[in-house]
Formats: sequence, structure tokens, C-alpha cells
Amino acid sequence: MTERLIRVRDRRTIALHWFNAACWALLLASGFGIISGDDVRLAPAFWPGLVQNLAGGNAPVVSFHGVLGMVWAASILAFALFNLRRVVRPFLAEVLVLTPVTAWRDLRFTTVTLLRLFGLAKNAELPPQGRYNGAQRLLGTLIVLGSVLIALSGAYLFLAPKLLPFAANPLYGELFRWALMVHAGTVFAVLTGLIPHIYFAVVEEREALESMKSGQLPVDFIRHHNPLWYEELHRSGKI
Repeated sequence: MTERLIRVRDRRTIALHWFNAACWALLLASGFGIISGDDVRLAPAFWPGLVQNLAGGNAPVVSFHGVLGMVWAASILAFALFNLRRVVRPFLAEVLVLTPVTAWRDLRFTTVTLLRLFGLAKNAELPPQGRYNGAQRLLGTLIVLGSVLIALSGAYLFLAPKLLPFAANPLYGELFRWALMVHAGTVFAVLTGLIPHIYFAVVEEREALESMKSGQLPVDFIRHHNPLWYEELHRSGKI
């Protein structure tokens, strides 16, 4: 018998996910290729040299990174505005972690889930989860807030040297240095969260990865991993 599937994502959301993933891959590759000094380096020494040689110098890499970053940010913003009621508001209402109690609960869920990968905390009880589990909510909150910081700091790093008289006002340079720290720090924070996210999608829960291609999830998977969501879908007559 074939397992019963239910559609949980529409094509626009799936397209946005893979667009975002592709932009991040290109932005990381170019971003790590920009800084090549001996004192400050974000990637192995060979990478900046390789990227800059392929692009014909550092300036083209900076331009590519900046323009792509603005296209990425503008596209995400446009999607949010055009899908505010139908997609964005419901998503934010479910995924954002805004209180200490919720953060502690989701952090405990995440910790126990990671410990179980190493055969630990097997007897720890976890509360039933809704559409997004605790780890997904923490990551979602990090990505949403981090994306805002990355977009704003990146816009300043790319546009400020072109539009503002840095030589006339040292404040612009000071803001540039802070923006660079915020930009790089936030990117690394989001990357830290994405590593287990990718692992679970590729190794532990391949059904979730498949749903990002087909838009469908097995009903049994939802019943097992997201019982509160399953009950909600059952009450609404969707399953």
C-alpha cells in the first residue's frame, strides 16, 4: 500500500525556499572570498585567492556579493508583502519565539533531540509538537531576525562607501566597522543553526526534505512527529 500524503506547502513557498538556499550558497561563496588579509580571514587562504582570480579581482567579487545581497533582500521583502496574510503572518505566529518561557521550552526540546543523536537522554520526556517543533522554532526565529540584521548591515557595507563622505566624518567609518562585525557574526550564527537543520533533513527526516520538493508529507509522519498539528488537521477535516 502507498502511504497517504497531504499537501502542506504551496509552490510559491517551495520556490522561495530554494531561491533563498541558492542565494545563501552564492553569498557565502563570494563573501568568504572577499576578505583575504593575513590578520582577518573568514575562509582558508586558498579560497579568497581562487574566487578573486576567477572574478578578475576583489572589486568584482564585492560588487557581485552586494548586488546579489540586495536582490535577495528585495525578493524576500516582496514575497512577504504580497503574501502577508496568507503565508507570512501565520508562519511568524507559529515560529517566532518571543518569551523566555517559550525559549526555555524550545531550547530543552532542541538539547534533548541533539543528545539523542548520541544515544543520550533517551528517557527524557518531550511535549507533543505542533507544525514546527522546538528546534525549528528556534532556528526560524534566528533566521527571521538574523536576515533583517544581515540585510541592513549588508546594505550599509555595500552602499555607504559609495554614498557617504567617509573622509569628512569618522562616524561613517566607525559604523562601517560595527556593521561588518554584525554582518559576519550574524551570518556565522545562522550557519551554526543551519548545520543541524541540513543534517536532519538529509539524514534523519528525509520526508521533510521531500516535502520541500513535492509540497507533500506522509500523514503517518505528521502523526508521529507533530501530533498537535495532526490533531489540528484532523479537526479541520483535512485528514
